[in-house]
Amino acid sequence: MIEVLHPGIYSSIQDLGRLGQQSLGVPIGGVMDQNAFYWANRLLNNPKHSAVLEMSFKGPKLLFHQPTTIALAGANMDAQLNGLKIANLIPVEIKEKDLLEFGNANFGKRTYMAVKGGIHTHEILKSRSQYKGITTYATLSKTKLIPFNMVKFLPPKGARLSLKKTNSKEEVIVVYRGPDFDLLPEKAKKQLEKNTFSISINNSRMAYVLEEKVEHQISYKWTAPVLPGTVQCTPDGTLIILMRDAQTTGGYPRILQVSDEGLNILGQKSTNECFQFQLSAV
Repeated sequence: MIEVLHPGIYSSIQDLGRLGQQSLGVPIGGVMDQNAFYWANRLLNNPKHSAVLEMSFKGPKLLFHQPTTIALAGANMDAQLNGLKIANLIPVEIKEKDLLEFGNANFGKRTYMAVKGGIHTHEILKSRSQYKGITTYATLSKTKLIPFNMVKFLPPKGARLSLKKTNSKEEVIVVYRGPDFDLLPEKAKKQLEKNTFSISINNSRMAYVLEEKVEHQISYKWTAPVLPGTVQCTPDGTLIILMRDAQTTGGYPRILQVSDEGLNILGQKSTNECFQFQLSAV
């Protein structure tokens, strides 16, 4: 068990989400950065769907009641184990009564902690991902005990990964044409391809609202299916990028669809950070 002494700013248990339930109105959910999630689990030879702890902006304070091995990936949160700094992307042995503390996120906004064998909370609709209205709690709460599978694991001596750091201030996000892209006037299409966009204060695991607008006169659209990565355009030209906790239907024109890697990049961004769209030729 892992005891939560302090939950941090926005920490939650996540896996790859509730796939195949959208026809019932159930959002997919799951980790915001699937790339970091993959590498944290891969370092421990965990099954690819194993639940992890997703930590956003400022991490929690955790007390381990059983020995295990962990791995961190994603943003750097200056993690300290019993007061000593530990690195991302390397298996770390944990002993009983060890204290793990996290600071503020840098080089990204979200850090992932995988535990050998995976976090083993209750499954709902084939997922352990926390989501308001589906699970009892949407985030970690103080004094909560987090169970994990007890699996023997001896990492190869010196095992570690080194991934390229990216500039989180401004990046290119690859997108595809959405179902309603061709309804846009040419001026709006050029704005999408040439302008730099920034994330407004209105951002969450459900959606990012962008500061900059595009000019259009698209008529009213009927509600239609949407999914994580769908870029909607409101009547006044505001752009909304649906993120991992997005609803399953929406009534605004669906002008773009963000690529999988683009969603991972956006998952490490927050307020005031900038990017440009790159329209795929496919």
